[in-house]
Amino acid sequence: MKQQLTNALKLYLVTDRPLSLGRPLEEIVCEAAAGGVTMVQLREKECSTGEFVELARRLKSALAPLSIPLIINDRVDVALAVDADGVHIGQSDMAYEDARRLLGPEKIIGLSVENISDLVRANSLDVDYVGISPVYGTPTKQDTAEPFGLEGLRKAVELSVHPTVAIGGMNASTIGEVMEAGTDGVAVVSAICSAPSPRKAAEELKNIIKKHTTMSWTKKAWEASLPIYERIIAHPFIKELAEGTLATERFVNYIAQDEIYIKNYGEEMMILADMLPEGPMQQMFRAYAKEGMEAEGAMHQLLIDRFGIDTAVEPSPVTAGYMAHTRKHINSGSLPHSLAAMLPCMWIYNEVGLYIYRHRNPNPNPYAEWVATYASADFTDGTKAVLEMCDRIAAEATEEVRQEMMEAYMVAAEYEWAFWDWAYQSVK
Repeated sequence: MKQQLTNALKLYLVTDRPLSLGRPLEEIVCEAAAGGVTMVQLREKECSTGEFVELARRLKSALAPLSIPLIINDRVDVALAVDADGVHIGQSDMAYEDARRLLGPEKIIGLSVENISDLVRANSLDVDYVGISPVYGTPTKQDTAEPFGLEGLRKAVELSVHPTVAIGGMNASTIGEVMEAGTDGVAVVSAICSAPSPRKAAEELKNIIKKHTTMSWTKKAWEASLPIYERIIAHPFIKELAEGTLATERFVNYIAQDEIYIKNYGEEMMILADMLPEGPMQQMFRAYAKEGMEAEGAMHQLLIDRFGIDTAVEPSPVTAGYMAHTRKHINSGSLPHSLAAMLPCMWIYNEVGLYIYRHRNPNPNPYAEWVATYASADFTDGTKAVLEMCDRIAAEATEEVRQEMMEAYMVAAEYEWAFWDWAYQSVK
């Protein structure tokens, strides 16, 4: 789902009938779809509800066979009436929580953010993507906030935990540099709606996007491991942990094994730090490893004391296998391979922690400290720093080494799923 959505954001058409040169909107949309548009947002500010619904139905009928999502701007009622794929809301529209409650968990919800404060607040919401709006000034909308500009966009992309789409001033002259800033896609209005040939315009924009899309090693790794991540967040261990209903025996089982694992992991992190060249990168990694392991250790001790957990247990087959996998790469002395094998333990935990935090039950959760540790700003910042380090190291490696890094990473990601699965299934 998430990988499909990221792909759908690439060339995102936002409709505007006044800019369509008198042509029927269905004609514009169908031509644009033939040219390579990947998502369509129906935006109507003036027409009646009945006309809006009828227009949305016609577009849904045209786009559904092409597997192109139809998003409704602002109007949740219209989206419900036509079973659209989702809605896009702004800061002054219906609150996200109300939109999600009405639409349910499966529909797409996009949220415009007009400044960094908006974006930081959006990070705590389970929206499906954020629209960075506006990147540049645009005549399409006159009531917009101060433009982000290219540097502001880069900062927003770096800070966002959600996929991002750039909005405002997107055309053939700007989208190349915008895609190179790291955004997942661009939202286009007049560059397609007002083009003599919407199909040719979409084809041109699609080719520019393809040429300028940056795909870092970590982005490729995340896309490759998304099916594993989605299995993890769908696992009953994680679902019940988020709800606070996970059986104590299962949580105790998990913590006892994790105590074994993180002590080994902490040792390996220090060995990994020694592999790094002396300087700021090594210092940053040492500081992150030390602070991260201290935070995890304190959280573990609190939970061990609370639940009376006996940690004098033998490693499970999964724990032993996972430690053998990371130790093999650490013992190889190869920095790229070792870093890749160690990465899922911090990255997937951070993503799972953030996911649970956004989906947490409002009632008191007996495992709240676990969630808070892995969703914390410090843990998130440290993980992002290590991801940037991975990309730098991968960029300097050969293609063969990058592929071997991916293999080491994917094995470790599978062990992350197996770790939680064993903790759950071994308690009957």
